Amino acid sequence: MCLLWKKLFNNMVNKCDNSCLSCNFKSDSFSMLSDLELQLVNSKRVVLNYRKGEIVGKQGAFVTHILFVQKGLVKIYKELSGNNNLILNFYPAGQLIGLPSVFSSDILHYSVAAIEDSVICAIDKSIIETLILENGNFAASIIKSLNACTNFHFDKIYSLTQKQMNGRLAEAILFLAENIFKSDAFNNSLTRKDLAEFTGMSVMSVVRGIKDFKASDIIDDKSGTIKILNKPKLEHISVTG
Repeated sequence: MCLLWKKLFNNMVNKCDNSCLSCNFKSDSFSMLSDLELQLVNSKRVVLNYRKGEIVGKQGAFVTHILFVQKGLVKIYKELSGNNNLILNFYPAGQLIGLPSVFSSDILHYSVAAIEDSVICAIDKSIIETLILENGNFAASIIKSLNACTNFHFDKIYSLTQKQMNGRLAEAILFLAENIFKSDAFNNSLTRKDLAEFTGMSVMSVVRGIKDFKASDIIDDKSGTIKILNKPKLEHISVTG
């Protein structure tokens, strides 16, 4: 352990509680940290509550913190001209936001907003950078997360440019079921506008697509709950659409 780490720890050990040490919502990356490293993270973080619809981070603002979603669901999106947005991804509890800004840009290249009431842990970016330099296992985990993010956006570019609208909508529903809500029947907290901005479609096209899927008994959509009734057919449309 370098002298800087020891000095920082000695200066703050009496000030910190063990909230990071005892946290039950650690990401895979933070499970790689020692108790001392978790204490350092704890000294440079704040926990913030956001209501549904609130802006968490604004495109073009300075990046000072890496965000960890403790609870809830948020979206990241590019703000386009003409009051249009393109949703890049959704982040449920347990995910880190802002890793591409580590060791690079000081400007946020997208906006972040709460889809549901959310609890966000904001961690000083410089602490994350120091941890990457000091802890190889933590650095490897961060690289793994960045690789997954890159591959996801490669697939998204392919989907937006090569798939027809029904294929994009089917892919989005499967993504939400498998990666966000972890169930084939889920209470959909996304609006039709969110789905449109995620799939590169108009709101009316999303409404028609869901209506067609319901008429074909592929999904059910009642009172805000989406249920996949025929997953193989939905997967087929996602691939061939």
